[in-house]
Amino acid sequence: MHRIFVTGGAGFIGSAFVHLLLEEQADVEIVNFDALTYAGNLENLTGLDDKRHKFVKGDICDHPSVMDALPHGCDAIFNFAAESHVDRSIASAGEFLRTNIIGTQVLLDAARERSVRRFIQVSTDEVMGSLPDASLELFTEGSPLRPNSPYAASKAGAEFVVRAARETFGVDTVVTRCGNNYGPRQFPE
Repeated sequence: MHRIFVTGGAGFIGSAFVHLLLEEQADVEIVNFDALTYAGNLENLTGLDDKRHKFVKGDICDHPSVMDALPHGCDAIFNFAAESHVDRSIASAGEFLRTNIIGTQVLLDAARERSVRRFIQVSTDEVMGSLPDASLELFTEGSPLRPNSPYAASKAGAEFVVRAARETFGVDTVVTRCGNNYGPRQFPE
């Protein structure tokens, strides 16, 4: 049985991942850790009456709460937890820096303490900035980071602490950069 710790699993993208993983993987147990802030919603987990899924309300910045919820023998942490939405970040940048950078570091520390095999950081294409409207240029994985908002800067900072954990401590990490997402359970903006 694979033990997975999902943060932000009551949000739009995280809940879609939790639903999909439970539907497609019979040999998985998920601890779903979410603070239920403005975009997290237990209704996103409707239909998950599955003994392989356990929901725990908690803040990724709270190390003791993370350690209490993180199962021993955990195979992977998927970090979907984030303050998001560019306009909100302009109004309240500190909240974004706290959750998106410090929270990610707390999770990385917990992963090392519990010998979690892999850490997956869900980031955003916003970290690369914008291309000119008439540009034929494309972003690649090697494109420089040029964040244009506090949200993007906080997600870039999270990527850097993930990279540092890999380089310094040998943590097996993956960073994904999603584009704009839409679909069921999307938070209305």
